[in-house]
Parts: sequence; C-alpha cells; structure tokens
Amino acid sequence: MSAASPVRVLVVDDDEVDRLICRRALARGILPQPEVVEAQSADEAMAVAAAQRFDCVLLDYRLPDMNGVALMARLPHVEGDVPLPVVMLTGAGDVAVAVEAMRQGAIDYLVKDVEGSYQTLIPMVVQRAVRERDLRRSKLRADLALERYRVELQQLTQKLMAQEKTTTRRIAQSLHDQLGQTLAAIRLAFDAVGAAPPERRSQALERQSPRIAALLEQAVLEVRQVLVDLRPPVLDEAGLVAALDNELRSRAPADGTVALELDATPECAGLRWPAEVEYAGFMVAREAVANALRHAGASMVQVRVSGSADRLELAVEDDGRGIDEEASAGRPGHLGMVGMRERALAIGGRCSVQRNPSGGTTVSLQWEQRA
Repeated sequence: MSAASPVRVLVVDDDEVDRLICRRALARGILPQPEVVEAQSADEAMAVAAAQRFDCVLLDYRLPDMNGVALMARLPHVEGDVPLPVVMLTGAGDVAVAVEAMRQGAIDYLVKDVEGSYQTLIPMVVQRAVRERDLRRSKLRADLALERYRVELQQLTQKLMAQEKTTTRRIAQSLHDQLGQTLAAIRLAFDAVGAAPPERRSQALERQSPRIAALLEQAVLEVRQVLVDLRPPVLDEAGLVAALDNELRSRAPADGTVALELDATPECAGLRWPAEVEYAGFMVAREAVANALRHAGASMVQVRVSGSADRLELAVEDDGRGIDEEASAGRPGHLGMVGMRERALAIGGRCSVQRNPSGGTTVSLQWEQRA
C-alpha cells in the first residue's frame, strides 16, 4: 500500500453508535482520510468482504448471527495465505474471548471501556495492523519466489546433468567414429611405409605422403569440430563479435527461409570483454537464436551488440509469433530462459525476455563493469 492510498476499513458491529465511534476515530487519526464500510451482521460482513478489498477489519465479538471468532475463519485472505487483518472489539467482560481471538488469528484487540479511551487507540491499532499485513505479504512473496527459484535451479541442474551426459556421449561417439577412424587410417599408412623393404621405403613414403597429409588435415578438422561444440575457438581467438558472426553463418538455413543478421556497432568490432563475459554473452545469444529458429516461426533474427570496454549490451530479436508470458517469466518447464538468466547472474549482469508489441521476442543481456 503506497503512502497516498487511503486505508480501507470494514467496521462490523450491530450497534450504530459503536460504528459511528469507529468511523470518527479513524477519520481523526489516519491520513489520508480512510475509506470506511460498515456491516451490521456476520452475513453482511462476509458478503461485503467477498466483493470488495479491505486493508483491515474492526470486528465486534458479539454479533446477532455469529460470534466474531467464528466469523474470522470465514473472511477471505488478502493474498495467498495472508489473512485479512482483524482487530477484535470486545466488551470489558470479554477479555478472555479477545485472547482466544488472538490465538485464532486476530492481529490485535481493543476493549470497549466505559470511559471510551479505546477510541484514541483505534487509528494506531489499525495502522499497525496494516503494516504487519504488508510485512506478512512481503514475506510470503519472498518465500514463494525463493521456492520457485529453488525448483527452477533443481530442474536446471537436472537439465545440465542430462546435457553433460549427452555432450559426453556425442564427443565419445565423434572421437570413436570419426577421429578414431582417421587416426587408425594414419597408423595403417605409416605401417605400410614401415613394412616396405628398406630399398623401397622412400618410394612407399612418397606414395603414402599425400594420403597421410589429407588424413592429418581431416583429423585436425574433426578435433576442431569437437572443440566448437564445447567452446568455439574463434571466441577466444577473435572475440565475441567474430564468434557471433561465425555462429550465425553456420546456423543460417540453407533454403534462406530465415535471415540471420548481426548488427554490431563499429566501436565493438575490435573490443574484447572479460573472457567470462564474452562466453556468457555468446551462450545467451546462441540459446536465443536456437529458440527463435525452433519455436518462433520467424523470418528474421537479428543479433545486436553495442557497448564499450566496461559495458556490454546484447539483444536477440526475432519477428516471430512472440513468446508466451509463462515462458518469458522463466517458470519451471522453460529452463532455457532460466539458464540464460543464470548465465547473466554469474557475471553480475541482467537478462530479460519480453514479447514485442509488434510481435516477436527480444532477449536482452546487459553487463557493466563494477567499480
């Protein structure tokens, strides 16, 4: 509740004079002027509370159709598991009842003394009740966010473990089926040279040399391909912009159905950022481009890079159907989004995913060197 928002109070009391006392006490003691709604019975209170939002309830214990403690259990919650703050109003002989009401969830109570001194306490008690409600609500939101974050991290960890197994299996297969076979062919070629009689060994070597050279070149290419899957060498050698340009060229569909564009400001062409920043930026862009190609139905995907030596701004924008709200929030089940945000957090940056008003999706990464 902001400072400018009026407090909305529901006064539940079957006594007209007591309701008037509460209304006047609230008007004198709370700024801006509170909005007060009155109810004369439990049934009326439940109907009003179900239809309108209130910040606090001043509830008389003795009602014609139900006692205040029973009514408390039927009042709606403010948000999630946060109950509507209730201040119980009791007579001088009902102190034990007031204590029971506190046990059942009332946030405070006031005793209607004969002298009427309780009237001066009403504004303070209501404001305190509202503050405590806000604290409870904030704690609930923080707990829910923490639980969601824990679930997301757990699922992300499981996904990363599965990806690690897949990557390890793919590399092992590549090493066995490609590089292993190439090295075996090289070994056979050398064995053929070694098996030739000494007087004919030079001729055998001359005959096998072109084949051995071709096999060695093929082996180098196969090793590089494995390294590209793990971490593109061009990222370390030439930097983020060059690595992104190479990535887009390699991912561009051969039929030209999707245009992949890189838009880097001139000052970024030769810039180098810290290695971990460049790697995070590259992986976020790679994931965003892959998502756009797989799910967006886009005809254009543009990667924009700008910044300076101590600042990086990267955006991947497509003109596809646009991401749905649940996916952009990075909720469980959309771990690609969670993974991108985790990479940004790891370098002290910020990653956002939003649906564009004109259609399509924009994934943004911002990083700035801290002093």
